[in-house]
Amino acid sequence: MVRLEDAGDNAITVYLAEQPGELALARVLRFSTQARREIGHLLQDLVPSYCSVTLYYDLLRSDFYTVCSNIRRIVDKLDDELSLLSQSSAQQSDLVVLPVYYGEEVAPDLPRVARQTGLTEEQVVAAHSTQTYRVHALGFRPGFAFLAETPEALRVPRMETPRTRVPAGSVAIAGMQAAVYPSASPGGWNLIGRCPKALFSCRHGKPDVLLNVGDLVRFQPVSRHAFLDEGGCLDE
Repeated sequence: MVRLEDAGDNAITVYLAEQPGELALARVLRFSTQARREIGHLLQDLVPSYCSVTLYYDLLRSDFYTVCSNIRRIVDKLDDELSLLSQSSAQQSDLVVLPVYYGEEVAPDLPRVARQTGLTEEQVVAAHSTQTYRVHALGFRPGFAFLAETPEALRVPRMETPRTRVPAGSVAIAGMQAAVYPSASPGGWNLIGRCPKALFSCRHGKPDVLLNVGDLVRFQPVSRHAFLDEGGCLDE
């Protein structure tokens, strides 16, 4: 059941599914593509998430009722293609491989995660790095990608007391989600490694994001030497 909700003076949130998952993501991706194609000239921004898409429209070019009418027209076409959406989403996804150093200098929570899960640290690393994740949403910080699903054996809760500063590149898990912090910031997720790749940059006023909603992600363990060779930093 699709729901439309007023999200502010110039925004509408379209709820396309009740529960996160591959089908929900497929609908979100397809709707986003069609909205950009058919009414992109009316929009200032479009933000996909786990089960919804928020559209920010230009008040000088359109209004709430016109945008809603266009949304319903796009949704009506989606409903005729539900059986194909999941397959097409998987086939068109990009796979991004992120190198990760799981050394003790950059993984302060790895020993605790191992104790909580009853695994060895090596088993935690193996489980984390053999899973294929999907980017379901971007938010919190520019370039911060929410990845699902963390293997069930590694699903530990967020920290009770968040850190005031998490170094850029920190690889983290919390519940069913995984992420890489694109920049230094506060954070309450469990830090189990660090990635040397830049997830976000802004050159000449144009943002450049490495991960996009729908992408597939794998983490590849690398040595301390390889981490430093790729530009990683240990002393943040």
